[in-house]
Amino acid sequence: MKLRSNTTIGAILLMVMTCLIAQAQVAGSAVAPADGRNYRIGPGDVLLVEVAGEPDLKRKVKVSELGTIRMPYIDADLNVAGLSEHEVAGLLREKMTVILKDPQVTLFIEEYHARMASIAGEVREPKQVALTREIRLYDLISLAGGLTDKAGNVIQLIHTRPEDSIEVIDVRDLVRRPDLNRVIRDGDFVNVPETGVFYVTGNVTKPGVFPLKETVKLTQAIAMAGGLSQDSKKKEIHLIRATDPTQTATTDNLVNLVEIEKDPSKDIILKPYDVIMVPESTRSKQARSIVQAFAGGIASALGWGILR
Repeated sequence: MKLRSNTTIGAILLMVMTCLIAQAQVAGSAVAPADGRNYRIGPGDVLLVEVAGEPDLKRKVKVSELGTIRMPYIDADLNVAGLSEHEVAGLLREKMTVILKDPQVTLFIEEYHARMASIAGEVREPKQVALTREIRLYDLISLAGGLTDKAGNVIQLIHTRPEDSIEVIDVRDLVRRPDLNRVIRDGDFVNVPETGVFYVTGNVTKPGVFPLKETVKLTQAIAMAGGLSQDSKKKEIHLIRATDPTQTATTDNLVNLVEIEKDPSKDIILKPYDVIMVPESTRSKQARSIVQAFAGGIASALGWGILR
């Protein structure tokens, strides 16, 4: 599914870039790829040039925004954008024959900056990766150490070239459908959002926070919380749901669990950050208060309060 929204893309890109800046502060700015043989040099790359027997010609040069480099004793700037290491070394060898006989030129890419992709979110190692070879989505996730336990079921593949767009890919579909294992392009961002959660509280056996990775209905959520405790108000269960993305506005809907038990088609599919609150019966509260008060009176009469 492809989505186009400048607001959404901008927010995601800001979050991704924040993660990447923090990662770069820890790991350093240079990114070393596994294989640079097919890498095409571009603006921002840093090249180390060495000539055998000519230490004075050893240079570290940065490729300009125009895709060019400048070397001593060569009159014009050399256009190296789009060339491989081997091709640039050959070009330098040709140009240096003016001053040297059979120059032996060696070239290394010290820093890769021209063709990059990034991955952030719920992966073990958010990072930037140099596209030195064909890398697909699954490869990029693997290079980032895989998904964390908090990862949701969707991956956002954000393309920035030629124009901004987002592909939302289900992780489960990625395993089943090889066609979704997209080739990563220059400038791509991959964001893995955290999974949604829901909350079950009130008169249940095990209230808590539960991940929403699969489709979960209200009755299933209550079962995940250990089921209802005794004397619950089954006809007045509260489903509190956010009505905007910031989760600052909510609605409180009363749900009749008795009707759902009679007609399962009325069961409600939960959304991320839903809150299910199961109230206790007012009658049972009153009865327990009377029993506690009565028991307290007997205890006082028997002198247990003094013994304690």
